[in-house]
Amino acid sequence: MTVDRQILYLLEEFKIPIVDPHCPEDWKDWYHYILYDPVSNIRLLYNLCFNGRPGTGYVTDTFFLTVPKGFVRHRLSDLSEMETYGFARNMDWNKENLVVQPLRFETDDILFSICDDNTRLSVANPQSHTSFNLQGQPFATPIYVPELAPYGNGFIGWGVVPGFKMRGKIRLGLRLIEVDESWFCYHDRNFGRFNWGNIGWSWFVLNAKDKEGRVWTYVFHRGNDNAFNKIGSPILFVYCEHKMKKVFLGEGVDIQFVWSKKEEMPPVLPGAMASVFGDRSILAPVSVSVKAADETDYVALKMIVQTHTEMIVPDSEKKQYTFIKELSGHANAIQFFDQRKSACKNGFFYAEHVH
Repeated sequence: MTVDRQILYLLEEFKIPIVDPHCPEDWKDWYHYILYDPVSNIRLLYNLCFNGRPGTGYVTDTFFLTVPKGFVRHRLSDLSEMETYGFARNMDWNKENLVVQPLRFETDDILFSICDDNTRLSVANPQSHTSFNLQGQPFATPIYVPELAPYGNGFIGWGVVPGFKMRGKIRLGLRLIEVDESWFCYHDRNFGRFNWGNIGWSWFVLNAKDKEGRVWTYVFHRGNDNAFNKIGSPILFVYCEHKMKKVFLGEGVDIQFVWSKKEEMPPVLPGAMASVFGDRSILAPVSVSVKAADETDYVALKMIVQTHTEMIVPDSEKKQYTFIKELSGHANAIQFFDQRKSACKNGFFYAEHVH
């Protein structure tokens, strides 16, 4: 499949106007990756976020690696039980660390570059005994949404590439994980001006095969404020065999969360804000359902939450914070397109519920 390089260039282009001496401090620009092995169910999330501008701003990288319980200790008992390892860290944003064209960001522990359609990610965190070295190229239809839509007290734009051919290695403690092109890889971009604390969203990517072996991928997004008093219009992208097939919008898309009956203390990524909210109990997400339909087509998606980890992101300007729930698990899908009904079982999803 041929990827439109112009759209890909616009999507990957670094958006913060760092040469502007008056560049506002509330700019954010991040690169987000999800990898999943359908054999072992191992899944990885990595996010690299630039905040503000060089000199006064900072860079955050976030990493989650979910593996079967006992994997690290070579004592696998039940492949349906998973455990998550991760870290989040802030670092000073020095001007010499970033080259915008072609994109390259380099520190002692991070090398991230995009040149033409080649992406490289090499990241290490000695404190958590984790590292990975990955490289690959996109092959799914890219989506670029350049409109700077109103968002919180600012605006946001974004893009999606729900298909990468990635290769490399992931290290967790003494375990080494080989990544090849059989892994599913998803990539998206978000950029704009806004503050944490007054915004949120619901998002997921779902990947599965039907009985005929066709690969279906769904990408959902809906914005909201942190209190869910204002909820935006949902959008659901449908891919078949890595090509865009359909877009459902607005009232034709419905999403429902099912929550636990009792409150519990969520697993929280370590950090300063985790300590502040260390005794907080909440309802945990159990499942997510989405239905979408128009005059000719429909889909029904059911996602069962297997892992749930929370991250609390502060905003240094406004002294506010945002809760980001990272969810993953198994998914089933029923779809009706081109007068044909098909079903997918034992798929995979990764989601965020943010407020």
